Amino acid sequence: MKFSKVWLQEFFIKSIEGINLDEVLTMAGLEVDDIQDLSKLSNLIVVGEIISIEKHPNADRLSVCQVSVGLDAVPLQIVCGAPNARVGIKVPCALVGAKLSIDTTIRQTEFEIKKAKLRGVESNGMLCSAKELGISEEAEGLCELDEDKKVGQPIIDALSLNDVIYTLSLTPNRADCLSMLGIAREVSALSGLSLKAIKHKLTKESFSLDQKVKILEKKSCPRYCGIQIKNINNKVNLPIWMGQYLERSGINSVNPVVDITNYILLELGQPLHAFDQSKISGEISVRRAKRGESLKLLNDQNIKFEGIELIIADEKEPLALAGIMGGSSSSVHNDTKEIFIESAYFDAIDIAGRARSFGLNTDSSHRFERGVDFKSTLSSLQRASSLIIEICGGECSNILDMESNLPKRETIELRTKKVSDIMGIDLKDMDIKSVLDKLDLNYSDSEGKFLITPPSFRFDLSIEEDLVEEIIRIHGYDNIPAINPISQNKILGSPNNKKSIYSIKSSLANLGYNEVISYSFIDKEVEENLHDNLDLIELQNPIASQMNVMRSKMWGSHIETLIYNLNRGHNQIRIFEVAPVYQKIKSNFKETLMLSGLVYGDYIPEQWADKKREINFYDIKGDIETISCNTLSVKTPKISVPKAFHPGQAAELIIDKALVGWVGQLHPAWQQKYELPEKTYVFELSIEKLVNLPDIDIKLPTKFPPVRRDISVVVDADMVIGDMVEAVKSQTIERVIDFYPFDIYEGKAIEDGKKSIAFLILMQDTYKTLEDDEVSKIVNQVLDILINKFKVKLR
Repeated sequence: MKFSKVWLQEFFIKSIEGINLDEVLTMAGLEVDDIQDLSKLSNLIVVGEIISIEKHPNADRLSVCQVSVGLDAVPLQIVCGAPNARVGIKVPCALVGAKLSIDTTIRQTEFEIKKAKLRGVESNGMLCSAKELGISEEAEGLCELDEDKKVGQPIIDALSLNDVIYTLSLTPNRADCLSMLGIAREVSALSGLSLKAIKHKLTKESFSLDQKVKILEKKSCPRYCGIQIKNINNKVNLPIWMGQYLERSGINSVNPVVDITNYILLELGQPLHAFDQSKISGEISVRRAKRGESLKLLNDQNIKFEGIELIIADEKEPLALAGIMGGSSSSVHNDTKEIFIESAYFDAIDIAGRARSFGLNTDSSHRFERGVDFKSTLSSLQRASSLIIEICGGECSNILDMESNLPKRETIELRTKKVSDIMGIDLKDMDIKSVLDKLDLNYSDSEGKFLITPPSFRFDLSIEEDLVEEIIRIHGYDNIPAINPISQNKILGSPNNKKSIYSIKSSLANLGYNEVISYSFIDKEVEENLHDNLDLIELQNPIASQMNVMRSKMWGSHIETLIYNLNRGHNQIRIFEVAPVYQKIKSNFKETLMLSGLVYGDYIPEQWADKKREINFYDIKGDIETISCNTLSVKTPKISVPKAFHPGQAAELIIDKALVGWVGQLHPAWQQKYELPEKTYVFELSIEKLVNLPDIDIKLPTKFPPVRRDISVVVDADMVIGDMVEAVKSQTIERVIDFYPFDIYEGKAIEDGKKSIAFLILMQDTYKTLEDDEVSKIVNQVLDILINKFKVKLR
């Protein structure tokens, strides 16, 4: 929306010069996108008159003009290429030294007029178009001035260019500001300046309206007004002030009648359309188009209707696309003598998107699809008819006003406390009243509450929050103080014995695993056989036939993921998932958050530096111990192994002597069933147990060196070494800081059914170097534990 500051001033009693419009409007939500100060044009741009003209000797499209720029000045020779350059016309002339600005696609470029030779002929200035002056967006030639303009007069004075043009970037909800009146209302509310009372001069009726109108779509067109005007002169010159306002608002002049309807569009926000009365055949009807009907629009575009469009038609053919654009067959031209002017209210829902469906975006559709003031339909028509008779002459009929069910403006309750809570400051009822009065809203009030009826031009006010926004806008965002929050700040501790699920996922990702997300539903057969679960949780309405039960483990889902990736050429798979699994316990259901994973393929990708090696049980065991921060033990099963595992290739996962999960190789039978070429390993463990870490025992660092002793013992070949290590560590022998095996031997000098294990005992004292007898005592304590519990023999 573009508007002239001079035009805006006409709506106010007092001067608006003291208002910083760009800041005030932008801070109120009406963003000022561009400002063009016409008064900054150079005083060296004056009114010039072409007194003679000759063809350029070296260029067919250029002319050499002699231009008078003042009574005492010598005529200037200026080379010009404009097609409308001719003797006798007065045009803007930029003298040598004048500076002009031209908008390019990239930026605004300023240049200075200098003496120059164009194709060998000297040129002492430049004759300007309206676009080069910055007063019009388009120009086809020189800007021709009225004959009464004084030669040599600065163009600023000649064209009344002491003006500033503002361009607003409006949000779709502020349709009320798509008019000068709407902008004036906003400025009045924001500045406190009073508006002039708008008076519409009523014209005297000279004859009775004989044009019949029928509304067939009353819901889409609840109000329709019309008037006939005869004996007009549509060849008269438009008043200069009106032409300037239109031009500075970005609208080109067509003819006086069309220009006046466009003026009303900009002034009051009501789109109007003028028909040539002589081209209307019989009764006008507002109806739906018939499928296959067509219309040639004012822009010469031919459109074909689908049968859902709202149109204005006579008894012969469509005349206009309602609320969007008129047809060329009934358009008003300079020779038109009698017109019928339409002023209507069309439902926004019916117009929305219709223009875009034909590749159109008109000033009328832009307003109708956002909402037009239905109470100004009649007054806008009265204003237009009085201007037409004043400028073009003629006499008018009585006005037709057909009205049905207009939109109702529902009362909205606004609470003072609600406004204060949202703004964060304490507002009183008087503060709310002050804003509502500035916005000219009708209201009734009781203590702390207001009942407000939005005006007909504010379609954006429908709920309490809309009114709160209005209070904030008018109160001023800058007037809301920045108050520091008052609260009891307490730094939350980070527990040392807790590990986040995110950190567990990150650890697995660092080990080369990829996280997957799979459905909690699985095939009944997989649940019964692979997961060995007969207490099924069956779904009443499964999303697919193979997803008919809730899973108790994730292994079936992960094998599906493995097969999916193998079929697409991926042969090194490491995946994990953190998700709930479900068990049925009698008539109740239990949900447990578990970490589950699957590993398949080579340990590392094929390369020259290392030999190819299949991943094995110990690789996965190491990964699980890493993510558990070595709080987890991997032990030989003491209970029956799940059916999914290879009987001799599975282990229990133990934390604090409690079973928390399993790890092992997939049973060969399942490997064969799923046609997996290589060994597959799966694991699962409880997240609840995994996130709990043991309390950290912080010890003082020591400057004394540790002492190492190695012992070698003989045990049964089937003895689990991990049990031996755990037995020693569980006794927490003083000064022993580590104990672990470093060598296993079976063979010569060792009895059959036996094996030799070498253990490292690492000892250290915080305050002194250990002596030999102290070291021997500790070694004997370790040996006693091993002999008593595992019947070992010292080698």
